[in-house]
Amino acid sequence: MNWRKTLPISVIIIIIAAACIFLATPYIFPSEPDEDKSAAIRDLEYITTNIEMVMTSIADSTESTSGALSSADSMESPEVQEALNELLSESNNYTLSYAAITPDGIIAAVAPDRYAESVGVNISGSEPGDTILRTQKPFLSDAFIAKEGFTGIEIAWPVFSREGSYKGSILAMANPSKFVGEIVAPVEKEKGITVTVMQPDGFILYDRDTAQVGKNLFEDVPFTTYDSLQALGQMIAANEKGNGTYTFYRSPENTGEAAQKHAYWDTCQCMGKEWRVILFTEDGAA
Repeated sequence: MNWRKTLPISVIIIIIAAACIFLATPYIFPSEPDEDKSAAIRDLEYITTNIEMVMTSIADSTESTSGALSSADSMESPEVQEALNELLSESNNYTLSYAAITPDGIIAAVAPDRYAESVGVNISGSEPGDTILRTQKPFLSDAFIAKEGFTGIEIAWPVFSREGSYKGSILAMANPSKFVGEIVAPVEKEKGITVTVMQPDGFILYDRDTAQVGKNLFEDVPFTTYDSLQALGQMIAANEKGNGTYTFYRSPENTGEAAQKHAYWDTCQCMGKEWRVILFTEDGAA
Protein backbone atom coordinates (compact mmCIF):
# COMPACT_ATOMS: atom_id res chain seq x y z
CA MET A 1 0.00 0.00 0.00
CA ASN A 2 1.30 3.43 -0.88
CA TRP A 3 0.69 5.43 2.30
CA ARG A 4 1.29 8.70 0.49
CA LYS A 5 -1.87 8.03 -1.57
CA THR A 6 -3.83 6.97 1.51
CA LEU A 7 -3.12 9.81 3.97
CA PRO A 8 -4.13 13.41 3.24
CA ILE A 9 -1.19 15.75 2.79
CA SER A 10 -2.31 17.78 5.83
CA VAL A 11 -2.05 14.71 8.06
CA ILE A 12 1.40 13.91 6.73
CA ILE A 13 2.54 17.45 7.51
CA ILE A 14 1.20 17.19 11.06
CA ILE A 15 2.97 13.85 11.59
CA ILE A 16 6.26 15.23 10.28
CA ALA A 17 5.92 18.39 12.41
CA ALA A 18 5.14 16.34 15.50
CA ALA A 19 8.18 14.13 14.88
CA CYS A 20 10.40 17.19 14.46
CA ILE A 21 9.15 18.70 17.71
CA PHE A 22 9.67 15.40 19.54
CA LEU A 23 13.24 15.07 18.32
CA ALA A 24 14.06 18.72 18.95
CA THR A 25 12.52 18.91 22.42
CA PRO A 26 15.82 18.26 24.30
CA TYR A 27 17.34 21.20 22.43
CA ILE A 28 14.41 23.60 22.53
CA PHE A 29 13.67 22.83 26.17
CA PRO A 30 16.97 21.71 27.73
CA SER A 31 16.89 19.94 31.07
CA GLU A 32 16.12 22.49 33.76
CA PRO A 33 18.20 20.73 36.43
CA ASP A 34 21.23 20.86 34.13
CA GLU A 35 20.68 24.57 33.55
CA ASP A 36 20.41 25.22 37.26
CA LYS A 37 23.48 23.11 38.00
CA SER A 38 25.59 24.97 35.44
CA ALA A 39 24.42 28.32 36.79
CA ALA A 40 25.15 27.25 40.37
CA ILE A 41 28.65 26.12 39.45
CA ARG A 42 29.37 29.39 37.64
CA ASP A 43 28.18 31.41 40.64
CA LEU A 44 30.23 29.23 42.95
CA GLU A 45 33.39 29.67 40.90
CA TYR A 46 32.87 33.44 40.82
CA ILE A 47 32.44 33.63 44.60
CA THR A 48 35.36 31.32 45.39
CA THR A 49 37.71 33.13 43.03
CA ASN A 50 36.86 36.53 44.51
CA ILE A 51 37.33 35.35 48.09
CA GLU A 52 40.75 33.98 47.15
CA MET A 53 41.61 37.30 45.49
CA VAL A 54 40.79 39.25 48.65
CA MET A 55 42.75 36.85 50.87
CA THR A 56 45.72 37.00 48.50
CA SER A 57 45.54 40.80 48.47
CA ILE A 58 45.71 40.94 52.28
CA ALA A 59 48.59 38.46 52.37
CA ASP A 60 50.53 40.22 49.62
CA SER A 61 50.27 43.67 51.19
CA THR A 62 51.30 42.29 54.59
CA GLU A 63 54.27 40.50 53.01
CA SER A 64 55.31 43.66 51.18
CA THR A 65 55.31 45.69 54.39
CA SER A 66 57.26 43.05 56.31
CA GLY A 67 59.93 43.14 53.62
CA ALA A 68 60.11 46.93 53.69
CA LEU A 69 60.69 46.84 57.45
CA SER A 70 63.72 44.58 57.25
CA SER A 71 65.94 47.64 57.72
CA ALA A 72 64.03 49.00 60.73
CA ASP A 73 66.01 49.10 63.96
CA SER A 74 63.22 47.33 65.84
CA MET A 75 59.45 46.89 65.83
CA GLU A 76 59.24 49.92 68.12
CA SER A 77 60.76 52.19 65.47
CA PRO A 78 58.58 55.11 64.26
CA GLU A 79 58.73 53.80 60.69
CA VAL A 80 56.86 50.67 61.80
CA GLN A 81 53.89 52.73 62.94
CA GLU A 82 54.00 54.69 59.68
CA ALA A 83 54.00 51.44 57.70
CA LEU A 84 50.96 50.13 59.59
CA ASN A 85 49.07 53.37 59.01
CA GLU A 86 49.81 53.14 55.29
CA LEU A 87 48.72 49.50 55.19
CA LEU A 88 45.40 50.43 56.76
CA SER A 89 44.78 53.29 54.36
CA GLU A 90 45.28 50.95 51.39
CA SER A 91 43.31 47.99 52.74
CA ASN A 92 39.97 48.70 50.95
CA ASN A 93 38.12 47.82 54.17
CA TYR A 94 39.22 44.18 53.85
CA THR A 95 41.06 44.37 57.16
CA LEU A 96 40.06 45.76 60.53
CA SER A 97 43.47 46.37 62.02
CA TYR A 98 47.21 45.80 61.78
CA ALA A 99 49.77 45.20 64.47
CA ALA A 100 53.50 44.72 64.80
CA ILE A 101 54.86 42.31 67.41
CA THR A 102 58.35 41.84 68.79
CA PRO A 103 60.18 38.47 68.78
CA ASP A 104 58.85 37.97 72.32
CA GLY A 105 55.24 38.49 71.26
CA ILE A 106 54.75 42.01 72.62
CA ILE A 107 52.50 44.25 70.52
CA ALA A 108 54.69 47.22 69.64
CA ALA A 109 52.44 49.21 67.29
CA VAL A 110 48.86 49.09 66.00
CA ALA A 111 46.60 50.76 63.46
CA PRO A 112 44.01 52.25 63.71
CA ASP A 113 44.48 54.35 66.83
CA ARG A 114 41.33 53.02 68.51
CA TYR A 115 43.25 49.83 69.31
CA ALA A 116 46.13 51.73 70.94
CA GLU A 117 45.37 50.11 74.30
CA SER A 118 46.64 46.84 72.81
CA VAL A 119 50.21 48.16 72.67
CA GLY A 120 52.23 46.33 75.30
CA VAL A 121 50.01 43.25 75.35
CA ASN A 122 51.82 39.91 75.13
CA ILE A 123 50.20 37.53 72.64
CA SER A 124 52.41 34.58 73.52
CA GLY A 125 50.92 31.80 75.62
CA SER A 126 47.81 31.45 73.46
CA GLU A 127 46.85 30.85 69.86
CA PRO A 128 47.48 32.05 67.28
CA GLY A 129 50.33 33.93 69.00
CA ASP A 130 52.28 30.80 69.96
CA THR A 131 52.28 29.42 66.41
CA ILE A 132 53.28 32.77 64.93
CA LEU A 133 56.24 33.12 67.26
CA ARG A 134 57.29 29.45 67.17
CA THR A 135 57.26 28.98 63.40
CA GLN A 136 58.40 32.46 62.36
CA LYS A 137 56.66 31.79 59.04
CA PRO A 138 53.76 33.28 57.08
CA PHE A 139 50.60 32.13 58.80
CA LEU A 140 46.83 32.23 58.42
CA SER A 141 44.99 31.46 61.63
CA ASP A 142 41.83 29.47 62.09
CA ALA A 143 38.83 31.66 62.79
CA PHE A 144 38.21 32.75 66.36
CA ILE A 145 35.76 34.90 68.27
CA ALA A 146 37.52 38.21 68.96
CA LYS A 147 37.03 39.94 72.28
CA GLU A 148 34.95 42.55 70.41
CA GLY A 149 32.50 39.77 69.53
CA PHE A 150 33.08 39.36 65.79
CA THR A 151 34.54 36.33 64.00
CA GLY A 152 38.15 37.11 63.19
CA ILE A 153 41.13 35.70 61.36
CA GLU A 154 44.77 36.78 61.48
CA ILE A 155 47.36 36.77 58.75
CA ALA A 156 50.92 37.04 60.06
CA TRP A 157 54.07 37.72 58.07
CA PRO A 158 57.53 37.55 59.67
CA VAL A 159 60.01 40.40 59.51
CA PHE A 160 63.66 39.44 59.14
CA SER A 161 66.72 41.64 59.23
CA ARG A 162 69.00 41.70 56.22
CA GLU A 163 71.21 39.29 58.12
CA GLY A 164 68.31 36.87 58.52
CA SER A 165 67.47 37.31 62.19
CA TYR A 166 63.81 37.29 63.24
CA LYS A 167 62.67 40.77 64.31
CA GLY A 168 58.97 40.08 64.84
CA SER A 169 55.86 39.87 62.67
CA ILE A 170 53.23 42.04 61.04
CA LEU A 171 49.67 40.94 61.81
CA ALA A 172 46.56 41.72 59.78
CA MET A 173 43.18 41.06 61.38
CA ALA A 174 40.08 40.67 59.23
CA ASN A 175 36.44 39.77 59.69
CA PRO A 176 35.64 37.20 56.98
CA SER A 177 31.92 37.61 57.51
CA LYS A 178 32.27 41.24 56.44
CA PHE A 179 34.43 40.96 53.33
CA VAL A 180 32.86 37.68 52.18
CA GLY A 181 29.46 39.32 52.61
CA GLU A 182 30.47 42.17 50.30
CA ILE A 183 31.27 39.59 47.62
CA VAL A 184 28.36 37.22 48.20
CA ALA A 185 25.37 39.38 49.15
CA PRO A 186 24.80 40.87 45.68
CA VAL A 187 24.91 37.38 44.12
CA GLU A 188 22.51 35.99 46.71
CA LYS A 189 20.06 38.80 46.08
CA GLU A 190 20.25 38.60 42.29
CA LYS A 191 20.17 34.81 41.96
CA GLY A 192 17.89 33.90 44.86
CA ILE A 193 20.48 31.60 46.43
CA THR A 194 22.17 31.38 49.82
CA VAL A 195 25.85 30.86 50.55
CA THR A 196 27.76 29.61 53.56
CA VAL A 197 31.52 29.69 54.03
CA MET A 198 32.97 27.39 56.66
CA GLN A 199 36.19 25.75 57.72
CA PRO A 200 36.42 21.97 57.18
CA ASP A 201 36.03 21.56 60.95
CA GLY A 202 32.52 23.06 60.67
CA PHE A 203 33.24 26.58 61.99
CA ILE A 204 31.01 28.99 60.04
CA LEU A 205 32.75 32.09 58.72
CA TYR A 206 29.89 33.58 56.69
CA ASP A 207 26.15 33.11 56.38
CA ARG A 208 23.32 35.44 55.44
CA ASP A 209 21.76 34.37 58.72
CA THR A 210 24.25 36.20 60.93
CA ALA A 211 23.17 34.16 63.96
CA GLN A 212 24.94 31.17 62.39
CA VAL A 213 28.30 32.92 62.04
CA GLY A 214 30.75 31.68 64.67
CA LYS A 215 28.79 28.49 65.28
CA ASN A 216 29.92 24.99 64.37
CA LEU A 217 27.95 22.81 61.97
CA PHE A 218 28.90 19.64 63.85
CA GLU A 219 28.41 20.90 67.39
CA ASP A 220 25.66 23.51 67.60
CA VAL A 221 21.87 23.55 67.46
CA PRO A 222 19.92 23.76 65.17
CA PHE A 223 22.36 22.04 62.80
CA THR A 224 22.76 18.92 64.92
CA THR A 225 19.00 18.25 64.89
CA TYR A 226 19.01 17.57 61.12
CA ASP A 227 20.55 14.18 60.31
CA SER A 228 20.71 14.76 56.55
CA LEU A 229 22.53 18.05 57.12
CA GLN A 230 25.06 16.34 59.37
CA ALA A 231 25.68 13.65 56.75
CA LEU A 232 26.12 16.26 54.05
CA GLY A 233 28.41 18.27 56.33
CA GLN A 234 30.72 15.28 56.69
CA MET A 235 30.86 14.99 52.90
CA ILE A 236 31.67 18.67 52.57
CA ALA A 237 34.41 18.46 55.20
CA ALA A 238 36.02 15.44 53.52
CA ASN A 239 35.87 16.60 49.88
CA GLU A 240 37.12 19.77 48.20
CA LYS A 241 34.09 19.94 45.90
CA GLY A 242 30.83 18.16 45.25
CA ASN A 243 27.07 18.42 45.65
CA GLY A 244 24.27 16.82 47.63
CA THR A 245 20.83 17.28 49.18
CA TYR A 246 19.66 17.76 52.75
CA THR A 247 16.73 19.05 54.80
CA PHE A 248 16.84 22.23 56.89
CA TYR A 249 14.49 25.03 57.87
CA ARG A 250 13.37 27.11 54.90
CA SER A 251 14.87 30.47 55.87
CA PRO A 252 15.93 32.59 58.85
CA GLU A 253 12.49 34.20 58.64
CA ASN A 254 10.72 30.84 58.46
CA THR A 255 12.39 28.38 60.82
CA GLY A 256 9.19 26.44 61.45
CA GLU A 257 8.99 24.99 57.94
CA ALA A 258 11.48 22.41 56.69
CA ALA A 259 12.57 22.37 53.06
CA GLN A 260 14.65 20.10 50.90
CA LYS A 261 17.72 21.92 49.63
CA HIS A 262 20.55 21.20 47.26
CA ALA A 263 24.13 22.17 48.00
CA TYR A 264 27.11 22.70 45.73
CA TRP A 265 30.51 23.37 47.21
CA ASP A 266 34.03 24.29 46.22
CA THR A 267 37.18 25.16 48.16
CA CYS A 268 38.95 28.46 48.68
CA GLN A 269 42.65 27.97 49.44
CA CYS A 270 45.05 30.47 50.96
CA MET A 271 48.32 30.04 52.84
CA GLY A 272 47.78 26.35 53.41
CA LYS A 273 44.25 26.71 54.80
CA GLU A 274 41.00 25.65 53.18
CA TRP A 275 37.54 27.19 53.38
CA ARG A 276 34.53 25.42 51.98
CA VAL A 277 32.31 27.73 49.92
CA ILE A 278 28.81 26.24 49.78
CA LEU A 279 25.96 27.42 47.55
CA PHE A 280 22.40 26.35 48.38
CA THR A 281 19.20 26.21 46.37
CA GLU A 282 15.82 25.16 47.74
CA ASP A 283 13.45 22.27 47.09
CA GLY A 284 15.88 20.36 44.90
CA ALA A 285 15.69 23.12 42.30
CA ALA A 286 19.21 22.32 41.21
